[in-house]
Amino acid sequence: MSDLEELERERGNEEFMDSNTGIVAANGFMDCGARTASDEMCTFLVMNISSLQLIPVNIIAYRSQYGSANPAAVIAPAIVATFFSTVVAVIYCKVMGWKNF
Repeated sequence: MSDLEELERERGNEEFMDSNTGIVAANGFMDCGARTASDEMCTFLVMNISSLQLIPVNIIAYRSQYGSANPAAVIAPAIVATFFSTVVAVIYCKVMGWKNF
């Protein structure tokens, strides 16, 4: 997010230009007040939330713990499901980005 914030500064976005008003908080992050996230920031966040998961380790462990004959049988459906959730998330972000113009 900090790199995307720098990108917004380079683009000349007024909300991100005045970096001198921010105060560094105890956690090391800058408290710059409320700002609107850019389209790229929203896309990054949504892609992280949709989380393309290649190996669902927790589900495999639960299935193994409860005596499943083939605990790894969920790998292919998990990849397909998370792939589609990520695709839908990106499409949603693109549609919302076009809506802003």
